[in-house]
Amino acid sequence: MPTPNQSIREIVSTQSSAAAVLQRFDIDLCSSGDTSLQQACAELQLSVDQVLEKLADAAAGENPAANGDFESYSASRLIQHIVRAHHQYVRRELPRLAEMAHRLAAKIGGRAPALKNIESLLEELRADLYAHLEKEEQVLFPFIATMDENPPGASAAPRACFRTVAQPVRMMMLEHESAGSIVAELRLLTNEFQPPKWACPTHVALYAGLREFEADLRQHVHLENDILFPRAIELESAVGERR
Repeated sequence: MPTPNQSIREIVSTQSSAAAVLQRFDIDLCSSGDTSLQQACAELQLSVDQVLEKLADAAAGENPAANGDFESYSASRLIQHIVRAHHQYVRRELPRLAEMAHRLAAKIGGRAPALKNIESLLEELRADLYAHLEKEEQVLFPFIATMDENPPGASAAPRACFRTVAQPVRMMMLEHESAGSIVAELRLLTNEFQPPKWACPTHVALYAGLREFEADLRQHVHLENDILFPRAIELESAVGERR
């Protein structure tokens, strides 16, 4: 766990979620990089204990429900988990990562040309995933939840703009592959998310955030592709058998 005497650079390097916490307190990662947390808090008239508490909370929540028994979840409960844990994460983290990439590309893009490509890829990923999440939350997920919540005697599937749930499922899986390809490009551009030795704390934080984003996306896609979507197809089949 971070201590008051650790530098901002050390804290960001050892805890992937630390950068977002420190930025919320308006602690500049680069200009305060070699400053201790105690001193940075004193300069901004912050309670170091409060900052440490938020850092601890963030560390505890880095892998929420990573070992959950998701196979036992109903489709509706799994949808709730995916939206709360993963969709909200995408909407929270992508703008933060994109903003860091933008600032770094403008500041040190000449020394690290890859940052301009990283900035571009993050904007592409944000546009693609935001549209993807909307389609899931507004169309596919409500359809699956309605099937899941139908009583056993229900005679028909809910109305939808598609002939079978397999159609949007296939589209979502293709979009997952596209997002995965962009993240794979980011991994290559960042040397496996390893910042250069001369990197400032913001640079370190960006790469740590990208590594964490990749891990979250992997879990996110697994829950949908391997559990939720097959369950949706089974539910639709069961509804058809009751007709």
